[in-house]
Amino acid sequence: MKIRQEEIVEAALTLVDEQGLGALNMRAIAARLGVQASALYWHFPSKTVLMRAMAQSFHARALAAAGAGTAKDWRRWLIDYGAALRRALLSHQGSALLCATARPAPDTAAMAGDLLAAPLMAQGLSRAYALSCLASINALVLGWAVYEQSEAMHDHLAEMIGFDESFALGLEAMVSGFRVD
Repeated sequence: MKIRQEEIVEAALTLVDEQGLGALNMRAIAARLGVQASALYWHFPSKTVLMRAMAQSFHARALAAAGAGTAKDWRRWLIDYGAALRRALLSHQGSALLCATARPAPDTAAMAGDLLAAPLMAQGLSRAYALSCLASINALVLGWAVYEQSEAMHDHLAEMIGFDESFALGLEAMVSGFRVD
C-alpha cells in the first residue's frame, strides 16, 4: 500500500487531537494507517521532521485561505491571514503547542521568509517589514490558540470574553498600528 505524506500528517494530527501531543509516535501513526512504522520513515526520517511538516501544514492552510498570490490591500491580507491561521490551528487540538515547539528545518529560514513575505511584498512592503508584521501576527494567533486550546484557561477566559470577538478586535488593532513610511 502506497502512502502519501499528506495522509501521514493528517493521521498524526488526528492522533494528537485524540490523545495529545505526548502520544505522538511513529508506531501509533502507522497503526492508524495500517502500515508498518518503517513505511513512515520513507517520508519522514524522524519524529522531528514529521512534527515540522505538521506545523507547516497550518501555515500552508492559512496562506492558501488568505490567497498567497492574491492582490489585496496588505492590511486586509494580514487580517485574512491571521484569521485563517487561527481557524487552522483551532481545527486540531494541540496545534498551537505543536507549532510553538516544532523545530524548523535547518537552513530554510530564507526560503520560508520568501514564501511568507511574497504576498506582502507584492503590495509594496519590504521583505524585512513584511516578516516583522507576520511575526507579530503569528505571535498573536499562537497566543490566542494556546489559551483557546488550554484546558486550564479556556473555560476561565470564556466566562470573561467572547473569543471570536476579542481575537478580531486584537488582530485589527495590531494591524492598524502597522505603518509604512
